[in-house]
Amino acid sequence: MRATPLYPARLELRRFAGMSHGVSSASGTIEEINRAVLARFVNSWSAGDVDGVMRCVTKTFVYRASIGPEPGKTYSGAAGVRAGILEMLALDADRVVVITDQHIHGNMAVTRWTYRWPSPAACVSDELGCDWIQFQDGLLESKDAYRKVMQRSAVPVPRPVSIPAAGIRAPAESARLADTRDAEPLLQLMRKLAEFENYRPDYRVSCGDLLARGLAASQDAQFKAFVTDSNTAGLSGYAVVQEVPFTFDLRPTLILKELFVTQDSRSQGVGTALMSAVLDYARARGCGRLRLDVMPGNEAAKRFYRRFGGDRDSAWENWVLAL
Repeated sequence: MRATPLYPARLELRRFAGMSHGVSSASGTIEEINRAVLARFVNSWSAGDVDGVMRCVTKTFVYRASIGPEPGKTYSGAAGVRAGILEMLALDADRVVVITDQHIHGNMAVTRWTYRWPSPAACVSDELGCDWIQFQDGLLESKDAYRKVMQRSAVPVPRPVSIPAAGIRAPAESARLADTRDAEPLLQLMRKLAEFENYRPDYRVSCGDLLARGLAASQDAQFKAFVTDSNTAGLSGYAVVQEVPFTFDLRPTLILKELFVTQDSRSQGVGTALMSAVLDYARARGCGRLRLDVMPGNEAAKRFYRRFGGDRDSAWENWVLAL
């Protein structure tokens, strides 16, 4: 990590004179300037305002997240950082966050925070964390996040984490939450699935539908999509989920509507990465179960889902009423 020299405030302020980010020495000391931009960053993050977050960071901003393959995912570049923020917002959706402590010294800051939500074990689960932040020219230059889980329950039950089921190796690939830039390539893969499952003539979804109903929806999104990127070009696979807010146990049910991997990307861990992302999302949302449909003759798909602990629902028959 690059060390940032500490100077007296009066010397640091000279660096801000005439700079292009719209911050002047009139704003106060270096700590006051950085405290103000950090407050905007935190408020935008809490509101789910990705554009607001991006206005608080430099063009070379690096985000080292607290989740993902150890020691955590790293996002850089405008598109990468935006994707990382969207992924974290999805993971922490509907959680209550409280900033418990904040220290700023020159161009460095440490922030401590708490996330709280009902866990899948019906107890209260806190996630405590801290961020190590570096500033440059009145904007955030990097953010390193760390978190740990605390439980409060009469009978402590470990919160589910992303541990592969027996016989499943951790995915070499990684999936990310789809955003607006993925609309066209995602639609192309959806059409390929429609061809495979023989409903392509009735397929009506357009790019505009994907954007309006999910990828660009600021609220009330009707679906979430996870995608994997090809090593060459385009997307190598995707998964689409929809949520039933509650059922008999007052917990959400997540529906895996579609999961598809391109022909040349199969047997490379893409499906495992997508399924792992779906399960992580379901657990983070406190879902009680994941439901999915499999075509009767698709034995490969059945074997795949059984590897994650899935099985045919013997208690219910799948019925449909055409309208």
